[in-house]
Amino acid sequence: MTDFTVLLPDLQIAFYHRLRDIENRYLGEALKNTISRLDISIIDAELARLVKASGLRKVASFGLRGELFFPVPCLLNTNPFLLGYYRLLFGFSQKDFYNQGPFGRFNVLEERGELPDKISGLVEPLCKSLIATAEILIDGLDIISPRIIHSLQIITFGAFLRGSYLNKKGQRAVKNIYELIFSIVKNYIINSSLRLITIKNDSERIVHIDFMNDPDIKIQSILSSGINPIVAIEIKGGTDVSNVYNRLGESEKSHRTARSLGFAECWTIVNAKLDLDKARQKSPSTTKFFYLYKIIDESTKEHWSFKDQLCALIGIKSNL
Repeated sequence: MTDFTVLLPDLQIAFYHRLRDIENRYLGEALKNTISRLDISIIDAELARLVKASGLRKVASFGLRGELFFPVPCLLNTNPFLLGYYRLLFGFSQKDFYNQGPFGRFNVLEERGELPDKISGLVEPLCKSLIATAEILIDGLDIISPRIIHSLQIITFGAFLRGSYLNKKGQRAVKNIYELIFSIVKNYIINSSLRLITIKNDSERIVHIDFMNDPDIKIQSILSSGINPIVAIEIKGGTDVSNVYNRLGESEKSHRTARSLGFAECWTIVNAKLDLDKARQKSPSTTKFFYLYKIIDESTKEHWSFKDQLCALIGIKSNL
């Protein structure tokens, strides 16, 4: 049997240290250290005032204290990082939690461990909202233990790690395409940065290659009469075949926006093999599909096809 621990030592070490960081900052250790700095009677008084007696009784019936599930103001005032403890416990990703309603303003608690004066008065309403969520969670659990609490938090943390990993894969894909396009247009470049490559083509026209968020790449020529859209490119760098068509749906939304801006050519670059007929159904606005792993490989015909078509559109020679 293959020993995968030998194959992925760096990933395991990175995961281990990240997990220890999360545990120390958000999970049981952080809560325990905070409680040790407080008068327990203050915590009990706030629990009794803000939490339904039925919820406290159920937690207590398993020999546990209420603050393991129910956030109270004195805890967050003493250690704002604890907001992350409860967010993970209730199953919210950072994106889902801080992008909903009024919760975005509290991101500073978890990110920097700070509680600005302008939102200090909102800590109790925040706690009341989270306590309502905790009561629903408690009601649905037949058994409660520290291990279950830890497992609930790690489930959310695992989703965070996957999301972070996928985000990094997407960033690598954009970097690969940036390097590819840079190599194609390098003899025409008059200015460049990580977000923008500016070239002068064979017709002495200025062309901007913008590496943006939506779409990922926007190529336009600058005319005396205004801006001329040339091609919009969406990059989907994930290799998960099971999710590739959902990602194409995201590309379609971006390409529709590009179409409304005047882009007739809309390309989609993917890194997972797909059924092109099904792909065209998911993203009918895409005029051409390319495989990332093929176009960055100079030994493939797809690389040269991408290069020739790009050069033709922006008005430069492809054999330089």
